[in-house]
This record gives sequence, C-alpha cells and structure tokens, in this order.
Amino acid sequence: MRVARLDETDWLVNNYTSGLRIREGEMVRGGGGFYPPDADLAGLADGEVPADCEGPAVQLHDIAKFDPSKPDGIPDPPPPPPPAPSAQDTLLSQAFDEHWGGQRWPRRMIRNVADPREAMFTYVLETYEGREGDMRSHICLRGADRDLLARLSHRFGPLYPQADCSWSGPGVVLTANGESAMYIDARIDCSGNRGFCAGSGGATYGNLGAEHGSYRLRRKGGGYEIEKLGVSVIS
Repeated sequence: MRVARLDETDWLVNNYTSGLRIREGEMVRGGGGFYPPDADLAGLADGEVPADCEGPAVQLHDIAKFDPSKPDGIPDPPPPPPPAPSAQDTLLSQAFDEHWGGQRWPRRMIRNVADPREAMFTYVLETYEGREGDMRSHICLRGADRDLLARLSHRFGPLYPQADCSWSGPGVVLTANGESAMYIDARIDCSGNRGFCAGSGGATYGNLGAEHGSYRLRRKGGGYEIEKLGVSVIS
C-alpha cells in the first residue's frame, strides 16, 4: 500500500497487490470495525503513529469502491490504459510516471487558453522569450494548424508554419531568406484519466542546439497550470 498526494489537496491510496486506487472523496465498502480507545495502535500499525493522526482507529478489509447510483453499488470499470509510449516518446512517458520523485520546477499558470497544446506552445515560447539571446529571428511551429498559428502569432508576434523552415548546414533557417530560425515543438497526451495531461516541448535550432523537457498540465479556471519535471533531452 502507498498513500501519496496527487497535488496540494488530494490524497491517493494505491494497493499495488490488487491494483485498487482510491482517490480522496470516493466512497468505498468493506468489512471492519472500530478498535477500543486503549488499543496499542503502534503495535497494530507496526510502527509509530504520527502525532497528528487523531480520532478513533478503524480496521478495514476487503475494500472495494462503491457507487450509490448503481443498483448493486459496483462502479463502472475504469477505461483501458492508454498504449505505452514508444521508445522515442521518453519525455511523455516520464511525465505519466506517477511515482516520479525527481526535481520539479515551480508551476506556471498559462491563462486564457482552452487547448492544452496551445498552453504547451505558450509555455515554451514564453520560456525562450524570457531568455535573452535565445529567441531566434524566426520561429516555425511544428504541427500547428492555421488557427493555432494565428492565435499564437497574435500573442507573440509573427510565427511560421513548420514548412517555412528548413536546415542549412548545421542550423535551422527561414527558407525564404536564409536567416537563422528555430523549430518549436509541443506534444500533449491527456489519455488515461489521470487528472493531468502529459506534455513535452522545446526548441531545435541546430545540430548541436536543441532542448526539450517533460511537463504536466492541469486545467485551472480559464487556463492551464504547467509543471516542468526534471528530465530533459539536449543536443
């Protein structure tokens, strides 16, 4: 068993033997009962009980989720897990790892954005915009459709579709004039009903100039809160 926080407020209990995962606020059914007030809790728990753990102690067994809206109380089965990421998709795979224990950067809010991929593009563009000397004279967005390109251009100035950039020797250029440029990538996977989307994004501007990171995106109000994880690939 493992008890962990999903974020600052919600808890998750994960039974690795049965595969049962219970989120805070979900109803459960099972057997058990209250221990007497003078029970040896440290002995029952096989360890010291935290000082802030208050209230009567309860033994529970044969726990299962309970849905009062169903005639038999048995909730619908969870959706099948998403297919495993390919070997080339390491960053998204890392973002989906619920047991990630590495470094995390402070979360950043991207406001007034309804589409998670647009939020991921915005995060990457803001990152390079805020680093003096890193923004190339021209930026091509990989895989962005016309509407997304227009919305981001309105926010950041002229941006170009992927086809307008190309490689010239060791670097990326705007094909029309040969001036230095960079590709910006943003990938999103919101499958699996995990409560967050996995993201990867970054920039490529030369054979020895590229960096991409792994992210988690959570819907907050009218935008997305994005957390960068401490895993990246660089060239």
